[in-house]
Amino acid sequence: MHTDQQVKKRLRDEFNDIESKNMWNITFRFVEVESSKIKKTSDEAKKPQNKALNRYQDVSPYDETRIILKRGNVSYINANLVQVCNCERQYILTQGPLENSTSHFWLMVWEQNTKAIVMLNKVIEKKKLKCHQYWPKKKKDNDKFVWNDVGLSVEFVSKINHGFYALSVLKLNDLDSGESREIYHFHYTDWPDFGVPKTPTPFLRFLRDVRRSGSLDPSHGPIVIHCSAGIGRSGTFCLIDSCLIKMNTPEGLNYVHIRTLLAEMRQCRLGLVQAPEQLRFVYQSVIEALDSDWEADNEDNLPSLDGSLLNNISESDCESSDSELSSEAPPLPPPRMESLRQQDEDDYDDEESLVSESDSDENESTPPPLPPPRDLDLSKPNDCIMETTNTKDERIKNKVEGEAEKTKIMADKLKIMKRKQKEQEKWEQIKRHCNNGKQSKNK
Repeated sequence: MHTDQQVKKRLRDEFNDIESKNMWNITFRFVEVESSKIKKTSDEAKKPQNKALNRYQDVSPYDETRIILKRGNVSYINANLVQVCNCERQYILTQGPLENSTSHFWLMVWEQNTKAIVMLNKVIEKKKLKCHQYWPKKKKDNDKFVWNDVGLSVEFVSKINHGFYALSVLKLNDLDSGESREIYHFHYTDWPDFGVPKTPTPFLRFLRDVRRSGSLDPSHGPIVIHCSAGIGRSGTFCLIDSCLIKMNTPEGLNYVHIRTLLAEMRQCRLGLVQAPEQLRFVYQSVIEALDSDWEADNEDNLPSLDGSLLNNISESDCESSDSELSSEAPPLPPPRMESLRQQDEDDYDDEESLVSESDSDENESTPPPLPPPRDLDLSKPNDCIMETTNTKDERIKNKVEGEAEKTKIMADKLKIMKRKQKEQEKWEQIKRHCNNGKQSKNK
């Protein structure tokens, strides 16, 4: 049995090796290749009556592990039960509810005896609707949601805003029996789609609070976790939690091969952890958790929220565009299609989830046009002429600065293209090496 320090060193060495060689894309591809061997059906999701209940047509639940609803006229929901071997954890991973599947979502929460919902997306992201407003946000007379098709209602009880996440307490009522249950709603608001939080520290604080609520205990039903598609951010959350559970044993730390565990979890729901950056974030989070007292009851003993425990990792290394990820070989999961039920964003007044400047696509916002040129009036005093001249000089200066910025952008793009070409060459070398190995065995 390895000592705790040996386990930590092994995991950190593994991380540093991938990091120093800039091999995250290739490492992620190995997971993709391994996952491509999974041959499971998703026939129920493809039935005509169920197609409109899928937010994305390329994200379907496996038939083997899908959640089956018992009450009402609909038994289908885009959700899977994810279980991890030798780990007292059960998760239900699902898509962000659609307007026409919200009642099914709450029925699943009721029938599965779920204590908490973990929401990892905003309702609107980058000016696109990612999730229906399925829960009441305020205590108002008209803010009690009722679904007669499944015989349930939900109402607001209380809410605490922790900055990077909000915790709401909701009351879920069975209209037939009169039974009621309190449901926790943990809403993490600082996690971009296809991306990762800036540092692991706030996320670990969030995970600690979810754990301390008792919602993950075996005495309750599976916790429900969703983002937009229910695979990227949701899968990252489950993988980090499962890794920390499996590594912390009564006998001491136990090494866990993160990529192997991810491949195991993908047997339950396709495409868990969608990008190399998210896999990298899993390593960062596990390393920081092992190096800190992240579950401390005393707030003074908790790590600072500046995420200073991984100083050797620059924040810019985490950034990557969606297009960069989608052009590698072998390909990443196909891009998720937009919801079949697109709705006008103006119909949703979500004060916590409205689009912020950082969420908006730069190409979608154009500056106002410049005012028309004014003729020079020689009758004006010299100081007015000088002011006009200065304005012209400023425009020339701004133009020069703009050209310099464009040159810098082109240089950055060229740098990315060169890096991608090198990674492609490495990948081809690996494939040739594997093929040569197979040919040698055949001989």
